[in-house]
Amino acid sequence: MMKNISSTWYFWVFPLFAVLISGYLLYDYFEQRGPEVKIRFEEGSRITPGKTEVRFRGVRVGIVNDIRITDDKKAVEVFARLEKHAAEFANEGTKYWLETPRVSFEEIRGLDTLVEGSYISAVPGDGPKAENFQGRIGTDLKNPLEETALFKLETQRLDSVSDGDTLFYRGMDVGTVTKVSLSKTGQTINVQIRVPWEYARLVRTNTVFWRKAGFQAKLGLFNSFVKMNSVDALLRGGIEFATPTNAGAKAKAGTTFILLGEAPKETEKWNPVLD
Repeated sequence: MMKNISSTWYFWVFPLFAVLISGYLLYDYFEQRGPEVKIRFEEGSRITPGKTEVRFRGVRVGIVNDIRITDDKKAVEVFARLEKHAAEFANEGTKYWLETPRVSFEEIRGLDTLVEGSYISAVPGDGPKAENFQGRIGTDLKNPLEETALFKLETQRLDSVSDGDTLFYRGMDVGTVTKVSLSKTGQTINVQIRVPWEYARLVRTNTVFWRKAGFQAKLGLFNSFVKMNSVDALLRGGIEFATPTNAGAKAKAGTTFILLGEAPKETEKWNPVLD
């Protein structure tokens, strides 16, 4: 009798162990899951449940788990499950757009979708929790990560600056000249610049702007130098800016600055912390 009981006990150990493991994995699965959001798109031909990811700056923050046609047959509803660490993407104000290849004179973007397949890019909002969102197709929407701030520069004389020229900070491309026009009084020239939001913090109330020369030369007996900047600056010119070490407050969009003809001598010593 004891032998039968002992055999029965061993018989139930393995199923019980399997149930415990399965229960733990199931608990862990639900514990790691974030909220589900519903995104409305005009069409869903490039969206595949279980495959199309939701990404932020190239990092996965969720995945599409279902797609349905709306009751009015005018759009599709995409159901995406977010990662637990990405709960803020279920806040009101979050922007979703389907990333697709874009090729134009100014940019080539989204070509990774040709290899990996389309994905949904997102930028988190800061409002209250929400479940329903309106998505857009990437070719119809400017990437929200590329939203910009516009500033205006004034100068009495404009040399080697025109629409499309590059805005430089420490030699890095951080913006574009979007418009050059004569002021209403005809006394100055207005230059409008566009700075992506991620670089807008670099523009402070005491920031200095100047025209960037592609080729600079100074010849003297004991103090001579020849400097050639980037090919882009050499061919198209541009504008450069810097901020004093004691940086002012962040400049508001629309602020007007004076455009100098050359960089102030002290700019090479400026090294502000701009956060």
